[in-house]
Amino acid sequence: MSLPRAHADSRLIDLVPGGCHTYSKGADQFPSNAPSTILRGRGARVLGCDGRWYIDWGMGLTSVSLGHAHPEVNAAVTAAIADGVNFVRPSELERRAAASFLDVLGGDMVKFCKNGSVATTAAVKLARAFTGRPLVAVPVEHPFFSYDDWFIGSTEAHLGIPDEHKRLTRTFHYNDLGSLETLVRREGADLACVMLEPVKFDEPAPGFLDGVRALCRRNGTVLVFDETVSGLKWAMRGGQEYFGVEPDLSVWGKGLANGFSACALSGRRDIMALGGSRASGDRVFLVSTTHGAESAGLAAMIRTLEIFEGGEVIAANWRRGADLKARLNAAIAAADLGGCLHVHGYPCLLLIVWSGLPEREALAWKTLLFQELVREGVLFQGVMYPTPAHDQAACDETVAAFEAALPRVAAAWRAGSTEGVLEGPAIKPVFRRFQECAQTRCGRIYPDAPKAPCCLASMERHV
Repeated sequence: MSLPRAHADSRLIDLVPGGCHTYSKGADQFPSNAPSTILRGRGARVLGCDGRWYIDWGMGLTSVSLGHAHPEVNAAVTAAIADGVNFVRPSELERRAAASFLDVLGGDMVKFCKNGSVATTAAVKLARAFTGRPLVAVPVEHPFFSYDDWFIGSTEAHLGIPDEHKRLTRTFHYNDLGSLETLVRREGADLACVMLEPVKFDEPAPGFLDGVRALCRRNGTVLVFDETVSGLKWAMRGGQEYFGVEPDLSVWGKGLANGFSACALSGRRDIMALGGSRASGDRVFLVSTTHGAESAGLAAMIRTLEIFEGGEVIAANWRRGADLKARLNAAIAAADLGGCLHVHGYPCLLLIVWSGLPEREALAWKTLLFQELVREGVLFQGVMYPTPAHDQAACDETVAAFEAALPRVAAAWRAGSTEGVLEGPAIKPVFRRFQECAQTRCGRIYPDAPKAPCCLASMERHV
């Protein structure tokens, strides 16, 4: 059954704050013609509530690493849940999952949970206990580590976070070792951990990751690699394997279980054991969640890791991504947009970039491109994650969709404006301040609310 977009959006927004359970999936992150909900997925395609099938390149924010509704993963989950999903003592599946995880992804000990924010916060807690220090350092270029106070308090979305928590997070610049050295010189005695994604879309500068590793070791600071995104993409063990730099603690998430909920914190025994029952002295109350090791997620994780290990999944993803990147950049050049639009990043995780524009303008042009690609049957948010489900047909259709959409975008670019061609509001940054509309009788809160009275027209602009 399909639903009119406006009805589906209204129903979700009225029932769920933000209209979704992770802000990156919200209506303000997509063009107005995108389906507001998804009915089902198969392989690399999803069926929207509008009744159309789309080629999906976002793949559950890159968590679906093999393809939607993968039959082998689903079969493993079905078999596991037939025996029950949660027990009064640890399940045998937990032991198997821990042994399998550590064998494949390394580390001395592992703690499972259901989302990456819990794992990164657990890493911070361990680092503070291990070092006796309060401060955390993260790169300003990496936009998200956790919804918990220690990180979200450092963003624009810090409402509800006590000031004392905001003051405990410091920033430095990725690929600028000097900025971290300056921070260590100034506050190294209080620095518990440095947390970063080892790689995102830009290549680490020569010696940068090794330099961070050495600096943390000299200062007695715990080094945490957040491999939530990079794990199972650059290599099985993510950026640390690909670049040959070993952290003290690692966070794992997206892709571990082909979209099922399974995340993990792993690392050195002397640090991880602080959260165990054998710890001498006070124990770190690390992660204690009823559903942290329920059977469905762990069974999906075990089978997903087996499939990745048993074939050349990652190598094939790289080949597929490299070919797609070259073909899309060729299509962009053919549309005479090569000076402002390009496909950036490693073949395993591509990013569509509008360059040389202020953020607000770039968001409008991104929205126009995404709008025209939705029209051609391609759904994504600018990040393209090649998986085994993206076969040659899906890639060929994607290139054809770009070739059909880009001339319309190019025409607007030559005219110098998205005015009149953008069908709805431009997508918004996830982290942004909200303010009350200037018309007090309106009483609603809008992003970037204008300093003008509310009317139907202005409401449409800032909803």
